[in-house]
Amino acid sequence: MAFVLLFELIPLHAAPGLPGVEHVVVIGVDGLGAEGLRRVNPPHLARLRKSGASTLTARAVMPTSSSPNWASMIMGAGPDLHGVTSNDWQPWKFDRAPTAVGSGGIFPTIFGTLREQRPEAVIGVFHDWKDFGRLLETNAPNVLKHVKDAIETTDTAIKYLRANKPHFLFIHFDGVDHAGHGFGWTSPQYDKTVELTDSLIGAILEALDAAALTDKTIVLVTADHGGKGTKHGGPSKEEIEIPWIIKGPGVRRGVEISSLVNTFDTAPTLAHIFGLKAPACWIGKPVREAFLESSPSPTNR
Repeated sequence: MAFVLLFELIPLHAAPGLPGVEHVVVIGVDGLGAEGLRRVNPPHLARLRKSGASTLTARAVMPTSSSPNWASMIMGAGPDLHGVTSNDWQPWKFDRAPTAVGSGGIFPTIFGTLREQRPEAVIGVFHDWKDFGRLLETNAPNVLKHVKDAIETTDTAIKYLRANKPHFLFIHFDGVDHAGHGFGWTSPQYDKTVELTDSLIGAILEALDAAALTDKTIVLVTADHGGKGTKHGGPSKEEIEIPWIIKGPGVRRGVEISSLVNTFDTAPTLAHIFGLKAPACWIGKPVREAFLESSPSPTNR
C-alpha cells in the first residue's frame, strides 16, 4: 500500500494530455448491446449520455465473442492483428500469432502503454469475468483482481477508488451477458439486469462525487458485444452494435457522435486523453468528435 501511495504523490496531470483530466474510469458491460440500451434507457446511463458524447452504433469486431472484443477494445486493433480470435485464446496458446509483441509478451494494450510511458500511474483493474485478466499485461496494473459478482466488484472498486484515487480504473461487469445467455437478449430478466448494472454505475458515479473527483475524471462506458436470442458471435445488428458513452472535462455535452466508432478506437482514445504515444501496431484512432477540441498529443496522425 505504501508503494501505491508514494506514486500517487506524483501528479500524472503534469504530463501532456487532455487538460483538466487527472483520472479515467472505464466501465465495460459484457453483453450490453445497443438494442437493449435503446429499449431500457436506464437513468444513470441516460444522464451520462445527456452530459457527454455518445453513440449507440459503435461496432464490435468479428467474431462478436468476448475475448476478441475485449482484446480489441484495450489493444487498439482487431483479431487479425492481436491474434485473440476466440475465447479459447491464452497468451501461450493461440491459432494466430500477434503481429507485434510488447513488453508483456502479448500485443500491447492501453494498460502496458500507460505503465511504460507514465511509470508513476496508479492503475486498478477489477473484473467480474475471470478470463478478462489474461488479456492484458499482468504486471501493468497496481491491482488486477477478479471479483465474482457485479455487486462485489463494484464495492471492491469503490473501496480502491476511495483509498488510492487511481489515475486509471477499469471495471468489468459480467451479469448482463449471463442474463442474455440464460433468458435471451430481449427478455424481462435481461432488462432487469441492465437496470441493476445501471444502478451499480450510479454507485460508482456517486463515489466519484464523494471523493471530489468528478470534475477531474473522464468516465467511459462501453461493451464488448450484444446478442440475439440467447447467443452471440454472429454479424447481426443486435450482436455487433454496442454503446460507447464518454463524459468528463474536455468532452462535448449532449452530443450524438456521428462518425463511425469501432471498439478498437477505445484504446487510442484513452491514449489521447492521457497524452500517450500510441503503439505503431494499433490501427484504431481517437474518437476526436467526442472532444471540445483536439489537444496537442503524440497520438495525432
